[in-house]
Amino acid sequence: MSSIIVAKKDFRDAMRSRVLLGLIALFSLFTVGGAFLASRLSELFDSGGGDTTMDLILALQTPAGFLVPVIALVVGYGAIAGERESGSLKFLLGLPHRRRDVVLGKVLGRTAVVAVSILIGFGVGLIGLVAFIGTVSIVDYVAFTLVTVLFGFVYVCIGVGLSSMTRSTTKAAVGAFGLVVLFWFLWSFLAQALLYVIEGEFFPDTFPDWFLAMNSLTPDAAYGSAIAAVLSDNQFTVASTYESMGLTDGTLPFVAEPWFGFVLLAVWALAPLGFGLWRFDRVDL
Repeated sequence: MSSIIVAKKDFRDAMRSRVLLGLIALFSLFTVGGAFLASRLSELFDSGGGDTTMDLILALQTPAGFLVPVIALVVGYGAIAGERESGSLKFLLGLPHRRRDVVLGKVLGRTAVVAVSILIGFGVGLIGLVAFIGTVSIVDYVAFTLVTVLFGFVYVCIGVGLSSMTRSTTKAAVGAFGLVVLFWFLWSFLAQALLYVIEGEFFPDTFPDWFLAMNSLTPDAAYGSAIAAVLSDNQFTVASTYESMGLTDGTLPFVAEPWFGFVLLAVWALAPLGFGLWRFDRVDL
C-alpha cells in the first residue's frame, strides 16, 4: 500500500508539471504520422484492413523502439537520484515508507506516466488510421499498443534502477545515455566484430546461431520478438531479416524465437531494478 501512495504522488507531480501532457502530445504526433505513412503505403500497394494495420505497426516499430526507451529513461533516471540531490528523499523516508516502497512506488508512478501517454497517443493514432484508411484490425493494433506499454515499463525499471544506484542525476543520466548508445549502436557492432574474430569474415553464407542469439538479446530486439509473438508474424524479429535472405540454416536458437522476447523483457526489467534495490538498501543517504 505504501508503494501505491508514492506512485500516486509521483503521478500527480507529473500532471502538475505538465510532463504527462507533453508526452501525450508527442506520442499523438508520432502515431498520427505513422498512420499517415501507413495510408500512403496502403495506396502504393493497394492493401487494406489487416494489412494496413501491419503497415502501421511496421512503420511505428523502429521509431517506437528508440522513442519509448529515451522517454522512459528520461522519466526514470532522476526518480531516486533527483530526490537524493534535493534532500526530499530523507523527508519521504521519514514518513512510513521503506526504501523498497519508495523505489517500487517510483516505478509504478513513472510507468503510469509513460503508459497513459502511450495509450492516449496510440489511441489518437488509431483514430488517424481510421480517418486515413477507413478500416483497421483493432485486435492487432491493441496488442501492439500493450506490448509497447510493456516495453516502456521495462525501460522505466532500467531508469529507476540506475537512479537507485547513484547519488547524482548526472551519473544516472550518463548511464541512461550510455545504455541507449550500447543497445542501438555498439551491440550490433560488437556482434559483427565477434563474428569476424570467430568466423574470419563479416558476411558468411549462413550466420551462426550464436550471432542470431546475441543480436536478439537487447531490450529493443526483445520488443520486436514480443510483437511477433502476439501478432503471429515473424517479420518483426531481428532473425527474420536473415531468414528472409536465406542466411540461416533453417532453424533458430530459442533465444531468437518470438515467445522468448517476453522472457528477455522480464529479465531486462527485473535485473537492473533488483540490483538497484539491493544497492539502495545498503547506502547512506
